[in-house]
Amino acid sequence: MKPLKEYLRLYLVLETSMLKLPLEDFIGQAVDGGVTAIQLRDKGATANERLATANKLKRIIADKDVLFIVNDDPDLARAVGAHGVHLGPTDMPPDKVRLMFPELIIGCSCNDFADTVIIKSAGVHYAGIGPVFLTITKTDARPVIGVDGMHKLAEILPVPSVAIGGITENNVGRMMFSANAGVAVASALCKAENPQGIAAKIRASVDKYRPLPELSELQA
Repeated sequence: MKPLKEYLRLYLVLETSMLKLPLEDFIGQAVDGGVTAIQLRDKGATANERLATANKLKRIIADKDVLFIVNDDPDLARAVGAHGVHLGPTDMPPDKVRLMFPELIIGCSCNDFADTVIIKSAGVHYAGIGPVFLTITKTDARPVIGVDGMHKLAEILPVPSVAIGGITENNVGRMMFSANAGVAVASALCKAENPQGIAAKIRASVDKYRPLPELSELQA
């Protein structure tokens, strides 16, 4: 695998209830457009529905170089062979997850300075900083921190990060004037009728500020 930060360039937060296309078509287009990581969120789904979707998603991306993350549930992540789990403030503490699920990449949400302390001490691998803007995807979203707040948190984190919350193809450039490795996008992609085109626009903006490393650097 590539270094983790390279998989954080364009991080899709997948809400299947928003999709305009069948899941397999949507994922194919999104990855072709430049998505490098997929987090299965589907917060409103039942446990059985999430398991079925996770297994289907794992099959769809089996031959694709994409990071597969499950939201909230390390047991599900392990069961389906995902690469990692993303944790929020009300989920299992990241230090406990690291002890019980040492094989998983652990991501954590970061909304304030207190979160950075937890991330630094708990062995977290990456952070999702936000919400930067007001978001319709999460009904339980934490306070909006704005672009300046996002930049300040990104600068002090010791792990790679993505900006999240209201990110679209129109504002992604503002996210990259910081230490972020990339951006996380939910509704702007999930609701798109042309996800490949939207993903390509967002990815081009990210790559403009974070040029792709040379092959020799990836192999070092």
